[in-house]
Amino acid sequence: MNIRSNRSSRSTESVLRFLLPPLLVLFVLVSNTTAAQDEPTEPQAAAAEAGAERVEVPIQDVTGPIELLVNPIYLPDQAELVYQPLIDYLREVTGLDLRLATVRNFHRYWLEARRDDAAPLILEDSHMAAWRMNNHGYTPLVTTQRPITFSLLASNASMEPSLDEFVGKRVSTLPSPSLGFLILSSWYDNPLQQPVILSNASSWLDAVEIVFSMEADAAIVPRGIAEKYPNLVTVATSEELPGMTLSAGPGVPESVRQALVEAMSVLHENPDHHAALFELDVDRFVQADPADYTDLDRWLNNIFAL
Repeated sequence: MNIRSNRSSRSTESVLRFLLPPLLVLFVLVSNTTAAQDEPTEPQAAAAEAGAERVEVPIQDVTGPIELLVNPIYLPDQAELVYQPLIDYLREVTGLDLRLATVRNFHRYWLEARRDDAAPLILEDSHMAAWRMNNHGYTPLVTTQRPITFSLLASNASMEPSLDEFVGKRVSTLPSPSLGFLILSSWYDNPLQQPVILSNASSWLDAVEIVFSMEADAAIVPRGIAEKYPNLVTVATSEELPGMTLSAGPGVPESVRQALVEAMSVLHENPDHHAALFELDVDRFVQADPADYTDLDRWLNNIFAL
């Protein structure tokens, strides 16, 4: 028994001496592999240091349909004529399957905004882009190179017209919360000294036509429209604000955002798609700075309790 026990012990020791070196090598290899997997890459380390914890959620499939909503400054049929050239250009250049989305009026547009039930991409005025940025995590991507202003135009006014001259008079505009409506309202802060605001125009051009038809005494319109009617008297002009802005929702992948910024920033250099800018009455688009939008949603505070 003792002999067998000693022989068995010596045999076990021999086996261990034979197996230990390869086992130690295998242990070292496994340990190094695990450590390499656990060690963050340089981009991961940089993201961790910056506190970037959010993981992007792609829109279904990047190659699938992506809706681009436009604000209702035109009726849907006319909006398709105005915005479709831009959609066609972006589809051709980026390869994205973009689909134009419209709403019939500002009432529906605002309801969908409040419910956060809007498209992942939105082309709209800067005050709404700011509101979505501050409330629903949208990011302004590009805007018009030229800032926008709104002017009150009249066909019959004194040589040196003032805003007070139009208290009690009819002023045509698009409905609230269009930027023109909000700017007009801000000029008349006394509820007893107000114009009669006619929010019955179907477009900014239609607002001017209502003046020519003598159904209104004045109209508030953006700079591009105002410059086309030098025969009308300019009563007042607003401060400059960022122009029409394309924003992306929080679920839009960075690759899609970058592709859109690059495509729209060089659109003015593409003669084959001149119609895309012409229909929008825009010279060119440039990359937007989100810092410019921080407090632009203040324009909505005069009308809505957000």
